[in-house]
Amino acid sequence: MEKMVLLFDSGCKLCNSSIKFVTKGDPQQKIKQIALQSTEGQEILAAQPYLLEVNSIILIVNDKVFIESDAILKLAQHLSFPYKLLVAGYIIPKKWRDTMYRWIAKNRYKWFGKM
Repeated sequence: MEKMVLLFDSGCKLCNSSIKFVTKGDPQQKIKQIALQSTEGQEILAAQPYLLEVNSIILIVNDKVFIESDAILKLAQHLSFPYKLLVAGYIIPKKWRDTMYRWIAKNRYKWFGKM
């Protein structure tokens, strides 16, 4: 069984809404959700310092790290139908996906607000 950890910004309204979406798509609760700001989240980041600079959700599957659009699409692979359909995003070139992801991430507080 795969070990999956999803790190997210708990101070972001968009991120928290996304976590509700993930929870619905993961009825067996295989994906452990951890706020970046929590003690456990900070311990994970401290163990992998290069992640401190990441302005993204972080998905760790069996010790392999996924960020930005790759994290979203890899996460979708583990969700139930119809959420699993998001994997169709792989047809979009990674450069475009990540550019769009960064644009949304940069503006998320302005557009959606903080918790």
